[in-house]
Amino acid sequence: MTHVAFFSGDITRSGGTENVSILIANALAAQADADMRYSFISLFEETDEPFFAIDPRIARCTVYSTVTHGIQHYFDTVKRLHQLVADHHVDVLIDIDGILDMYSLPLRRHTGVKVVSWEHFNYLQNPGVPYRKLTRRWAARKADAIVTLTEADKQLYESNAHPKCPVIAIPNPMRTVTPEPRYDVESRTIISSGRLTYQKGFDMLVDVAAKVLPQHLDWRWLILGEGEDRPMLEEKIAAAGLGGRLVLKGRVDNMADYYRKAAMFVMTSRFEGLPMVLLEAKAYWLPIVSFDCMTGPAEIVTDGVNGDLTPEGDIDATAKAVNRLINDADRRERYSAHALDDADRFSMDEILDQWHDLLSRLVAEGR
Repeated sequence: MTHVAFFSGDITRSGGTENVSILIANALAAQADADMRYSFISLFEETDEPFFAIDPRIARCTVYSTVTHGIQHYFDTVKRLHQLVADHHVDVLIDIDGILDMYSLPLRRHTGVKVVSWEHFNYLQNPGVPYRKLTRRWAARKADAIVTLTEADKQLYESNAHPKCPVIAIPNPMRTVTPEPRYDVESRTIISSGRLTYQKGFDMLVDVAAKVLPQHLDWRWLILGEGEDRPMLEEKIAAAGLGGRLVLKGRVDNMADYYRKAAMFVMTSRFEGLPMVLLEAKAYWLPIVSFDCMTGPAEIVTDGVNGDLTPEGDIDATAKAVNRLINDADRRERYSAHALDDADRFSMDEILDQWHDLLSRLVAEGR
């Protein structure tokens, strides 16, 4: 039996990385025959129940039984992971955060496990972990494969790290929405979503909203999500005089309701891997206005066809794009009608085929 394990910091978290990893793992498990099994290995798990539902056919285990920072116990962490990989006869270990390569790559020589480094940011970004750049170069030399979310990031790896292993671009999947969306051209609601963090650039979104909402008193803007930047954003919204019109809704359980009732989606991230929020907006046929940040938006939005891409950090250009959509209902309807152009490559079937091809090759090499 072939055993593929996804290695996570904590698979019970509510982040986008955990979300997409569980989506992929669940879909692979649903298609698996009797000779294939999947599992999650976490450094630790803070809660018994994961935020995103995991298929019961997927086993879970942890390196540590309590919250533990692996880097502070590096050699013990490698030893414990080695034991898990050996005991559970893991054939392929997929690191769902490249920083975890530091624990996985030393195992290749002694266990024969194949290691896949799955990049969820992009090659040039090292959010919160400066030594991530070192693990990326290590993966380029020692991993059995690197998976990026975009073709742009694949090129960044190939031109900067000169990897000795294959680099494969496999995007995040776009959900199939049922019942089929109906775009509401009469809507007067703009939505944005994501964790309230520096990466997501909601501080700049407030600046954009300050150039939009005062001109359109019958419109309002909702930000869905929670995070450490909330106090700063609350102060900034109040200072801009946007209280009650630019609203921090916090974490919501009924995201679909907001997408179905929105007129457009706006994203002002400083950087991304491949933003799930844009794929979700696309799935609900929403016109999109987004910073053309590195990487992702340009592979989801066709500028001038189903959305507008503006230079990263350009408040004026972004406000202009939003105002133009507000003032032009025909443009909004046209963008909505073309939302699914070239969406096939984000289909789950297409993405699973790519994962199956990669895993089959690695398993064959290991025999």
